[in-house]
Amino acid sequence: MKIGFGLRAKILIPFLALSFISLGVISSLSLRSIYQISYVVRENSVTMGEEVERQSIAALEDLGRRLIQRRALNVSNEIRLFMRYHPNATISELKDSGELADIAVQRVGLTGYTMVYDKTGTVYFHNDPKLVGVNLLKVGGEPVYFSSILERSFEGEASGYYDWEDDKGEVRAKYMHCIPVEGADLVVAASTYIDEYSAPVEDLLDQITAVVLATNQYIDEEVRKAQLMLIIVFGGMILIATGVIFLLSRAITRPILALTKGAEVIAKGELDYNIEADTGDEIQLLAEQFNDMAKALKESYTDLERKVEDRTRRERQRAEQLRTINEVGRKISSIVKLDELLPYVGNLLRETFHYYNVNIFLLEPSSGKLALKALCLSGQKSVIPVGVPLEVDQESIVGWVAQTGEPILANDVSENPRYRAVEALRETKSELAVPVRIGGKVIGVLDIESIEVDAFGEADLFTAQTLADQLAVAIENARLYEETRQIAVMEERNRMAREIHDTLAQGFSGIILQLEAAEQTLGGEASAAERHLNQARSLARKSLAEARRSVWNLRPQALEQVSLVEALKQEADKFSQSVGVSAKFNVFGVRRDLQPDLETVLLRIGQESLTNVRKHAKATEVEINLTFDEAAVEMSIRDNGVGFKSVAASGDEKKRGAFGLISMRERARGLGGMLEVQSRRGKGTLVRVVIPTSKEVS
Repeated sequence: MKIGFGLRAKILIPFLALSFISLGVISSLSLRSIYQISYVVRENSVTMGEEVERQSIAALEDLGRRLIQRRALNVSNEIRLFMRYHPNATISELKDSGELADIAVQRVGLTGYTMVYDKTGTVYFHNDPKLVGVNLLKVGGEPVYFSSILERSFEGEASGYYDWEDDKGEVRAKYMHCIPVEGADLVVAASTYIDEYSAPVEDLLDQITAVVLATNQYIDEEVRKAQLMLIIVFGGMILIATGVIFLLSRAITRPILALTKGAEVIAKGELDYNIEADTGDEIQLLAEQFNDMAKALKESYTDLERKVEDRTRRERQRAEQLRTINEVGRKISSIVKLDELLPYVGNLLRETFHYYNVNIFLLEPSSGKLALKALCLSGQKSVIPVGVPLEVDQESIVGWVAQTGEPILANDVSENPRYRAVEALRETKSELAVPVRIGGKVIGVLDIESIEVDAFGEADLFTAQTLADQLAVAIENARLYEETRQIAVMEERNRMAREIHDTLAQGFSGIILQLEAAEQTLGGEASAAERHLNQARSLARKSLAEARRSVWNLRPQALEQVSLVEALKQEADKFSQSVGVSAKFNVFGVRRDLQPDLETVLLRIGQESLTNVRKHAKATEVEINLTFDEAAVEMSIRDNGVGFKSVAASGDEKKRGAFGLISMRERARGLGGMLEVQSRRGKGTLVRVVIPTSKEVS
């Protein structure tokens, strides 16, 4: 900007031209007006700064309170989810849980933190280990308002302020929000110094105040200089013409009035207002400084709104993720069929978070290969056949996750050497794969893809892993449901077989005996009666054969075609072919037919034992022995696998999730027999069942 004559020059030149008379009067009036206007500008600037500070601090502290409340709510929900997944954990185990401690103690603001205590005030988790186990209501020196907030939190959510000394010894106000954990006698408290959120505004206000102060000092200095000059020359300026004084006064005060008006408008919050003062002097400089100040304020407000919007978006995404986790948790409790559950979970993830593609793979127990069970592709039907087996190796992302049990987050698949491009999914830019585990064992992989680079973060990884864990529980529940259903069907088949055998078959046998007795009584005198008796006996024998056929039709399909010995040998051969492990089958004693329900139980126990060897034993040899004694039949299945720590009580078996052992034991007990399992780590496993044979089938 080009600066013309200064303010002093504009005053001195007319004074000299008009004999230093009338200009003295008008200059005095003008300087007085300048002083008053500068005072108004200064006061308005201060008022504007204070109002901006007050509104900004109020807005930021309100945001801070909501962020503190949100932090307490998030920690409460995370603890509730943790306790849901650890329902049998004791109080001592909860206190010693490092994972729960990481959830319970989280940063709040710059210096604050969360803590967890029970409804007696005793601290469970705290960032200061010395306070763990301390009753906050009984510690001396605690502020009154602090204790009041704690006591109110026992009944429900509570919040409030209390004074606290910081590390520098200054007493500052802290805000604390407490929220009980649903389903537990625990309370989460989040607190920090509330002025941490308004500190940026105070720094900005200091800068504005410095600019305003410098400007006011400049005006005051110029006014003082002008007053000093006027005092020196005032005596020779009395006779200046009234007209010249009026024109000069107007020329000087007009831009200052415009500056004052602009300051008042800006003080009301209209930061887009531009002060026009094309005077070419210090007043123009002052106007430009006010315009720059308003521009800086607007930029600060814009930046603050952007930060608030980003934080709100992240919190909203977090809430949406928690809602999805809760919805899946509720849904899987009512779905017991995997072909319904897996597509539901995949589509829910894709639609909720706008993912490009969601895949669910499961390991096939018989082959050890991955099979695609659900493919949910945005805007299309499945373009890859569901059920296609994949090799489990570390050459692909999904294979690596299945083999190592660790998640992979590839935010740019072009830079990941394990990514395998698929033409049907060529738009994929990012991929997130997490293991589906049950009891520490990987049973599948949840794979999520996006068409954007850097699409996934830690929150997405947490959500995906949590859903994968819930999915694992649902898969296990579905397997147990199917096994229970099959057991129920088998028990009903056996019941019907026994009922037919005990009623119809025995009844027909009695009819035959009666007919034969009648035939002996009649002798050879009644040929017609004998003919009817023969027809009745023939009909009864046919009906008896039909009843026995019905009994045998209710047995397992393998036992319909071959004997128990042949069926067990077929199971051993099939096991050797599918698993590649040597399986020997031996028979001792005199072979004979057994009751159908007894043969069914022995076959089912043999099948279940071989299934357990295939899944868990890692054996290289298996031996099956079937021994026929006079009063009982014994079967044993022995392997040389890794073994396990034996569990003696059924209650322990249930805790370990050994439902297969429980099922086999109950089958044997149902026929008056017993089943025992002997195993040691590294020494293999022996399953032995003995069932009495009260009567045999002829």
